[in-house]
Amino acid sequence: MNQDYDFQDGEFAVAVAAATFVIHSLEEAEADYRRKLREDFGKSQEKIKTTKRDSGAGSVRGVTRHFSSREVIVAGETSARKLTEEYRRQQENAFPSRKPSRSSSVRPVNKQPSDTKLMRNSTLSQVVETRADSWEKDQLRKINGRYEKMKSKILDWEKAKKMRAKLHGEKKKNELELRRARNMHHYQNTIARIDLISGGARGQLEERRRNEELEVKEKAKHMRSKGRSPPKCFCC
Repeated sequence: MNQDYDFQDGEFAVAVAAATFVIHSLEEAEADYRRKLREDFGKSQEKIKTTKRDSGAGSVRGVTRHFSSREVIVAGETSARKLTEEYRRQQENAFPSRKPSRSSSVRPVNKQPSDTKLMRNSTLSQVVETRADSWEKDQLRKINGRYEKMKSKILDWEKAKKMRAKLHGEKKKNELELRRARNMHHYQNTIARIDLISGGARGQLEERRRNEELEVKEKAKHMRSKGRSPPKCFCC
């Protein structure tokens, strides 16, 4: 029985060590995955920032090119005004309502870059949202797959340990039943031997008693036939 207890204690210690190793492995895998997740998220954020900077730089370059061309036009108009100043004054006096204002000439110039910038920002927002949705779905799929794999490993370990414990229990049960049968057989043999010895002793005792009684009866008969008194016996 001591050997059985030692074996069970050793088996339990091995099971505890295996469970500890599995839990430690899962924790290390979780830490590695979280570190990789942070790195992937950082890379995605860097890509999004780079895309925004490129788009903003393109918008600024477009506006710069637009205003550079406008400056050339204004310079040309200034030279023309110097050459035809007299004619322009006459035209302005004759048609004062047609004098172009600086604000009216600037408005369409400022409006077009603003609309373009809004369109680009809207497109960029859509691209960022699409990338974020795709990244989120991919990460969720990886998380589900990883945890399903871990769960499968735990279930396999649980089934294997339960099966091993069941087989060990059945083996011990069979051994106990065999030992019980042997003990019962030994007990029955011992009882039979005791009965045999005690029966033989009782038979011998009964035979000796009958022999002694028969001897006494024979002596008494002989005394009665001779007319003698029985001898005094001081035995107790």
